[in-house]
Amino acid sequence: YPFEVQSLPAASFNLIQQVGRLIRSHGCWGEVVIYDKRLLTKNYGQRLLNALPIFPIEQPEVPEVKKRPAKPSAGRTKSIRAKRRGPTGK
Repeated sequence: YPFEVQSLPAASFNLIQQVGRLIRSHGCWGEVVIYDKRLLTKNYGQRLLNALPIFPIEQPEVPEVKKRPAKPSAGRTKSIRAKRRGPTGK
């Protein structure tokens, strides 16, 4: 319930405000790209999209990004110490 009453209206307001900063008049052109699948998969997504000004909405296919597994750490980190030299170079 707090999400519907507090978070969703705030998110809607912020989204409208950011789009408004991009497109200020009919002569302006810009693109808004949202990489959040929840706009398409959650019940509140359509409400957020409906709150936006009227402009064409495209849903192109986005290729999946392959995640590389993290390299295992040996538990040690390398550190490099620099020696400070005096004005004579010693």
